[in-house]
Amino acid sequence: MKARECWSVLEGKAQQKVAKAQAAIVQARKMLQGLQASRDRLEFLYEEYRAKSLATDGVSQGMQDAMNQRQFMSQLQSLRERVLQDIAQSEAALARLNQAMALAEAERMKMQTLDENEHTAVAAKMMKREQSRMDELGVMLFNRLSHS
Repeated sequence: MKARECWSVLEGKAQQKVAKAQAAIVQARKMLQGLQASRDRLEFLYEEYRAKSLATDGVSQGMQDAMNQRQFMSQLQSLRERVLQDIAQSEAALARLNQAMALAEAERMKMQTLDENEHTAVAAKMMKREQSRMDELGVMLFNRLSHS
């Protein structure tokens, strides 16, 4: 008697799901790190321009230059807000991926356990069958010796 292969096949499929989930998590983390780096660059750039603006307050700027600088700072601020929204969405997606990974890992563990149980049951059945054969041989040998 041989163990059924269905559980090991299902375990393999579950392992593939786990691997895909892990790869997706790695990608999501890279994306999140990139977004955080963009946020840091935007904040640095904004603070640099703000400091430049404060330094030039005493010096008379042209009206057009002042408006351009304010508009640029406003654009930097709106970009920063957009990046913050993207970071929040990326963190939420990462949380969902982690949850999917946990479910996939639980499914893999379940299939592994079912596969192990199948192998254990087959081994027990084989042992029982072998013991039954040994008992038959013992009875036959006893009967032969008794009749002789």
